[in-house]
Amino acid sequence: MKRQPAIEYAQLQHPFRGAQLYVDTDTLAHAWQAEHAAPWLEPITSKPQARWLTGPDDLARLAPVVAQAGRQGRLLVLVVYNIPNRDCAGQGAADPAAYQAWIAQVRDALASTRTVLILEPDAVTADCFDEQRASALAGAVRTLAGAGHSVYLDAGHSRWRPAAEMSERLHAAGIADAEGFSVNVSNRQSTADSHRYATELSDLTGGREAIIDTSRNGLPAPPDDQWCNPARQGLGERPTVDPGLDHVAALLWVKRPGESDGVCGTETTADEFSPRQAQTLIVNAPWVPEPARRQAAAAEL
Repeated sequence: MKRQPAIEYAQLQHPFRGAQLYVDTDTLAHAWQAEHAAPWLEPITSKPQARWLTGPDDLARLAPVVAQAGRQGRLLVLVVYNIPNRDCAGQGAADPAAYQAWIAQVRDALASTRTVLILEPDAVTADCFDEQRASALAGAVRTLAGAGHSVYLDAGHSRWRPAAEMSERLHAAGIADAEGFSVNVSNRQSTADSHRYATELSDLTGGREAIIDTSRNGLPAPPDDQWCNPARQGLGERPTVDPGLDHVAALLWVKRPGESDGVCGTETTADEFSPRQAQTLIVNAPWVPEPARRQAAAAEL
């Protein structure tokens, strides 16, 4: 039997160690808070959150954010979300060539500001994952990591793909050149379950470290793992670069709390920010002080 060559993994850079996370004030929640004089939103707006890049418009607005993060010496976390056939629904970049050009634009926009990049939520886990998609992701990892940025490939969540299958997909998508992987992005699985899954994946991917999205997992996962605007949800643990969990580099708010998952569940409009959801998240957050929870509950929307 032919022996398989050993996988050579890139040396870990540990970007979160000793870092301070950038707090982005250019968000829909901040805009709504300012327009409506809504101090009750502070538990959301005062916390660092990832910024999503889904196309040319998002990239065009990135320059001042990158500059400000650099001036402050804070770590910027971005989500790159433009893979061809995104969500297996024909969205995203037109084709692999257009995608690689987009990735080069992201690299150029960041210049020398070292950044954490969460690469393509659900792209590796999706049913439409194939060799072409794996190649596109691996190319993106090489481009962005080669420019000095820390790339975390998305690995779905703990109830989607078994760790063994997921690790094979991650290897095909370039995990050996990445800093690590993200789990629970935009989902509501518990931090404990996400940590268990991350540990399994880390053991299968050369010790790569995980980011866990805790933006909306403060309550148990909804029945049947309903992912789209469930009625009951709460803010999860606050973002931290010192999570105290083996194999976990950081707990982050990757999905921005209060931003809708679409026209589904409790939402009947296409509005991107839902103050009603933000209110629910704050009221049900275990760590939010009781006076702030009461203030949110009493807010007129």
